Amino acid sequence: MGQFTVIRTPAFDLLAADYAREHPNLKDDLDWLAGRLAEAPELMGDHVPELGQVALPIFKTRCKDSCHKIGASGAWRIYYAIHKPAKKVFLLFLHHKKEYENPGAKFLLQKMERAFASAAKPKPGA
Repeated sequence: MGQFTVIRTPAFDLLAADYAREHPNLKDDLDWLAGRLAEAPELMGDHVPELGQVALPIFKTRCKDSCHKIGASGAWRIYYAIHKPAKKVFLLFLHHKKEYENPGAKFLLQKMERAFASAAKPKPGA
């Protein structure tokens, strides 16, 4: 069991569910990544200082696309935040490299803010 708890924000889950229609192995790929993030989130990705306007430090990592046999360098990009004192990692946004080669900071900042807002809302029935 890792030192950190990995939390998928509702915005992240919506994106993952949408992508999973064409990428049936996405859940397994993300579960593999979550296991590594739970152990050492700062070592798994690169800090993205351009997104410093949000509440927590944002990191970006890569993940393979096993459905299409694409290695991490050409597949998924996952953005996450680390809350060190609480030992939590928040999965915020993902996209496939073939969809967005290098998304701009303004676009990503909007996505991060939306993910943080979705995490702050109580889940229905809770």
